[in-house]
Amino acid sequence: MITDAFEQLEDEEGTRQGFCHIRIQQRTGRKTITTVQVRKVAMKSSVCTILLLLSLRVIGVFLVRTWFVPDEIFQSVEVAHYAVFGVGHLSWEWRHSLRSVIHPSIIALVYWLLHFLGIDSNFAIVFTPRFIHAILFAMSDLCFFDLAKRILSTLEARFALFSYTSCWFVWYCAPRTLSNSLETALSLIALKWYPFKSLNRLCWPYMTIGAMTILIRPTAILLWIPLGLWHLVRSQSRCRLILTTSLPAVLPILVIAFMLDSWAYGKWTLSTWNFAKFNVFEGGSSHFGAHPWHWFLSQGLPSTLTVQLIPIIGGVIAALLWRKVTLSLLNICLFYVIFHSCLAHKEHRFMLPVIPLLCIYAGHFFGVAVRISTGIVHALIALLIVVNVPTALYLGLYHQVGPMSASEFIANNAKMIYGINEHFNVLQLMPCYSMPQYCHLHELNCTVRALDCSPNLGNVANFVDEADLFHSDPIAFVESNIDLVNDADYIVVYKKTFSMEYNCNGTTVEHPEYGEVIQLTGDQRQHIKDFLCKVGIVKEENCKIHGF
Repeated sequence: MITDAFEQLEDEEGTRQGFCHIRIQQRTGRKTITTVQVRKVAMKSSVCTILLLLSLRVIGVFLVRTWFVPDEIFQSVEVAHYAVFGVGHLSWEWRHSLRSVIHPSIIALVYWLLHFLGIDSNFAIVFTPRFIHAILFAMSDLCFFDLAKRILSTLEARFALFSYTSCWFVWYCAPRTLSNSLETALSLIALKWYPFKSLNRLCWPYMTIGAMTILIRPTAILLWIPLGLWHLVRSQSRCRLILTTSLPAVLPILVIAFMLDSWAYGKWTLSTWNFAKFNVFEGGSSHFGAHPWHWFLSQGLPSTLTVQLIPIIGGVIAALLWRKVTLSLLNICLFYVIFHSCLAHKEHRFMLPVIPLLCIYAGHFFGVAVRISTGIVHALIALLIVVNVPTALYLGLYHQVGPMSASEFIANNAKMIYGINEHFNVLQLMPCYSMPQYCHLHELNCTVRALDCSPNLGNVANFVDEADLFHSDPIAFVESNIDLVNDADYIVVYKKTFSMEYNCNGTTVEHPEYGEVIQLTGDQRQHIKDFLCKVGIVKEENCKIHGF
């Protein structure tokens, strides 16, 4: 009689490497052992996964074209454009050494290369940084899948990857030139080397990349300090870990960042410390708006995760009940959210780095559910797709597309009218940093004037910034800055700003004395005339109001 047995082979991190076939002849006791590696199959599967993730993120570059937050432009590509081409707007943070130059320096290097090769078109300047961020995010997606396979079973890891990549907010942020997107991508790449199980694993790369992530986005320390301490506590030789691994991995990055900041700002400084001091210790983040302590729990996470919360919560409950999945990632997420909840200013994008960690538990829930009922799994997958895909398409293609469309229109229209040499002026009468500036008008000779909204760092009494001054009384602002308005070749303003004062219907009609004219109807005709005369569009003697 012959007995066959199969045993799965795993490495020290729990990743499947193949299987072992054992054949036993019970009469003779002879054993035949055959080991089968799955490298070829795994390699083919990995290539398919890489191509799929890369395609997903590159497609996102073209399907995410709306405006999100000012930092996407003014803390990255606009700064890089200024560094390489000498033209660009530097926000007040750069005047106070609050931002690291690492992120814009990477983009500046790309811009310099484009300029050196003579291919720095407006399209290349706008889209190349987005392509780079998308490709980096695809790499981090693959690292996330690797992380999930080290913590979960292969099936659960696939469900975790699906939960993560199907999240509309991840899709929405992936191709954007945000430091939060870079923070998330680098953190996932660094976790590839983090020793969740085996302490003998090569670990210095996660320390180096983690340190770089903190320098780019200081709030990343909320992820890496707990992870670093957990590694240290589990280590049998803590002094050796610190002296021979941590310090050599981290110190060079700190020195390079310090030198770059000092060179860029013209003084000895470290922007990471300046950022933490201003936003955390001095409460400066409240200048950008204050939210209640529960905002991330009541609004931030529910709106970014939507139906992903169902498998995430289910996976957390399963992990708490059966303890088959580490709870360390959950504890780190809780620490991250609680600390951010203590700060006055809150934004949706601040939660981006914890979304992949939470999706690990979503994968675990799917793995538990598939053993109970495949119908539940199919229904939940359908729900995730039905909710996330339309949301991602709407928010990526239509919601707040105005600023990007206006920039594209000005770039195309000015190129036809003024060419690349003739100078023109653009006036943005909108909340400050509401649309791109020079980095989206690269090939043109222009001056962009936008409303200033620098915070009251000098504690001036009764201080009102220029943007608030304009929106409190747009008419008075225009009248007191009439030269600024007259000099502008393009004025960008939200329709609602002047809709009450200057809005009426008009049709083209034939007048017996004046020929073809525009007939205005409604009780706002006099207001329209006053406005046209004041801003210099027409002269008083050429503008008359007649009854028809």
